[in-house]
Amino acid sequence: MSLNSRVKELVQQWINRRGRRPELKQVIWFSFTATAVATAIIMGISFYGRFLAQIKETFREENQFLMEQASYSFSNHLRNMMKISDSLYYSVIKKTDMETESVTESFQLMYDTNKDHIERIALFSMDGRLLESAPAGKMAKNTNIKREDWYWDTLSSEENICLGKPEVAHLFEPSRQEYTRVVPMTRIVQMTIGDHMERGILLIQLRHNDFHDIFSNILLGGGSYLYLTDADGSIIYHPHQELVQSGYMEEAMDLDNITTTRIVKNKEGKQGEYFVKTVGYTGWKIVGVTQTDGIALNTFKSSMFIAFLTLFFLSIIVVINSFLSKRVSAPMGRLEEAVNQIEAGNLDTDIEPSGFYEVWHLGRAIDKMKNNLKRLMEDIVKEHEAKRKSELMALQNQINPHFLYNTLDIIVWMIENGKKDDAVNVVTALARFFRISLSRGRTVITVQDEIEHVRNYLMIQEMRFKNRFSYEFYLEEGVESLGTIKLILQPIVENAVYHAMEFMDGDGVIRISVLRQGKDLLFLIQDNGCGMTRDQVVKLMGGMEICSEKGAGVGLKNVRERIRLVFGDAYDVSIVSEPDEGTEVRVKIPAIAYDSLRQRGLD
Repeated sequence: MSLNSRVKELVQQWINRRGRRPELKQVIWFSFTATAVATAIIMGISFYGRFLAQIKETFREENQFLMEQASYSFSNHLRNMMKISDSLYYSVIKKTDMETESVTESFQLMYDTNKDHIERIALFSMDGRLLESAPAGKMAKNTNIKREDWYWDTLSSEENICLGKPEVAHLFEPSRQEYTRVVPMTRIVQMTIGDHMERGILLIQLRHNDFHDIFSNILLGGGSYLYLTDADGSIIYHPHQELVQSGYMEEAMDLDNITTTRIVKNKEGKQGEYFVKTVGYTGWKIVGVTQTDGIALNTFKSSMFIAFLTLFFLSIIVVINSFLSKRVSAPMGRLEEAVNQIEAGNLDTDIEPSGFYEVWHLGRAIDKMKNNLKRLMEDIVKEHEAKRKSELMALQNQINPHFLYNTLDIIVWMIENGKKDDAVNVVTALARFFRISLSRGRTVITVQDEIEHVRNYLMIQEMRFKNRFSYEFYLEEGVESLGTIKLILQPIVENAVYHAMEFMDGDGVIRISVLRQGKDLLFLIQDNGCGMTRDQVVKLMGGMEICSEKGAGVGLKNVRERIRLVFGDAYDVSIVSEPDEGTEVRVKIPAIAYDSLRQRGLD
């Protein structure tokens, strides 16, 4: 369906419904669509060509200027390195009798002064013998300078300083466990040895990293970079050196056919622009590559031009839609304010439907929804609270101390054997145990009561197992008054007694610690028993019961479910255990005051 047909259809629908409120969808569609399309077409046709051309020209001028700066910096760097070579030759080597005097100190001084830019300075005889080196070092085995390309290049240009191709520094044994890339700078020197003259070769290894520091992050635009070639077109430096050497990236350019700039397309069809600058006395060429398809809008002129277009577009929109905004904003604003009040929890907010048809209809729907939501929320709150209490009590009632019968047997045995004092202690501990277990039906108790409950339990078990283990407690200061749901430690301690202490021969230890970590409360139950394998820990934490007569895992599952039910999934139980090393169970709950926890309505 064409645009004209769609417009006619919408107009006819509006005419047929003149007796009812106008629809907001139609008003907004006609006003904003007509204005935006007309303005965009006019602006696009008028300014696109000029705007793009201006941006490209500004971008090209700035990149050419930046490339001139990079060329100037690189030329200065090479000139400084050549001055070092001249100083060593004319001020040190020529003025020194190599037979009676040493140039070691002068070489080392020159190296120490320029070691940020120089890897090594070395002096060789023409037959390849090392005469001097700074820093001092031994030549690597099986090395011979006559096999180096720079050696023969130096012989063919005796009157000039020769710059070779980049290489890995391999002539000398490395002082570090790594090799660095260098550019050899060499020259023929005349040395005085006694009463005759001999020729030698002065080698200065320039650090290749200096080239990266000069050429990196120079040009503007994403994907732009600089690289350096010698007079023959061989790459000396490239920011993607590894990709070029491995063949994954090619600079397929004939630099001899480029004098200043040239726009080309690479293999992927992306348009790029090459800038070439020759370093005069070396013949080397600095090549800048930019992607003209991704020119960034980063110049002052471009920003001003974009601002002008934006203001022009907005002025048209404001003028055309000023009348509509007055009629639309008032009822929408009142409805928005009412919805915000409802969102904030005020379900008694009054909603008065008004405005266009959609707004008026929406106001009525929201008012009905508000009333229904109010009733539903009241029902849900009551139902959720009752369900949570029911689930918590059901889980809590599952913790039935099955050691009760064994404890009663112990009491009977003690009485029959005349150990009335011990029997009294056991009965007292058992009474305290059940007093805290019952807690008058409360679910929330203090940390102090929970620890006392575990202490009574361990006292009974210690008598039952005839002192096979000992136990100790550590409570960080101030945690006793914090609140917790009851009976979260006893099932875990029970597992430690039955599964870790049963086979101990008096050297078993159970340690219970209570620590505060920021806004959390951490219970640590540690034992030095037989421990568990990783698979057993995974099964326990996954809710699977491990086959055992003692029923390990049931109590842990109960504790985890109650913690999540009260405090949420952010709080849980975790286990750290190694076979033959022991087990540590960590219980994490929020650190909340006892009174604050009771106010949640759990009791």
